[in-house]
Amino acid sequence: MPIDVDEVQRRKAIAKATLAVAARDGARAVTIRAVAKELGGSTAMVTNYVPTRIALITNAVDAAESRWRTDLDTHVGELRGEDRLRATVAWNLTTDPDDLLLRRLWVEMLSSVGFDADSAGSPETREPHASRAELRDAAEDAGVPDPELAADILFLLVRGYFISTVEDPELWTTDRAAEVARAVVDMLAHRDAR
Repeated sequence: MPIDVDEVQRRKAIAKATLAVAARDGARAVTIRAVAKELGGSTAMVTNYVPTRIALITNAVDAAESRWRTDLDTHVGELRGEDRLRATVAWNLTTDPDDLLLRRLWVEMLSSVGFDADSAGSPETREPHASRAELRDAAEDAGVPDPELAADILFLLVRGYFISTVEDPELWTTDRAAEVARAVVDMLAHRDAR
């Protein structure tokens, strides 16, 4: 008789093991075999749920999304207007050790994924679209004259920060990013005043 396994719990366990392998050995060391070993089982224990290395990485990044959404909602709370915009951008430009690890995996994932018409609802595109929409909504709430342009600018700022923290985390600290963010938000929010 087959063992009854909760798929959601197994995917979470696989994501946790993926992060453990990446933290210990680096993002390039994440393989199905390494994650299966971390879980203490066979590769089938992993491939029944995530069939490829990129699916493995995507699963780990995808598992972090719900935590990020909860963290953002908590950080922003009931703020409105410019305060909401500033808090949204500031949250996106913070880094904790898990974030650096996930960004390294994210770079691995993006460098290996092909984009086509079928990728519109995939985890690789779902999170960026949601992030940009949140930035647009916050810009609109702040009364920024062109919320679509503001969302584009802020999205590129955030994504550039993600890459910069992978390239040189000592240079691109949260404090340095916050200073840049304040300047950009000030320019966007007071664009008509100049």
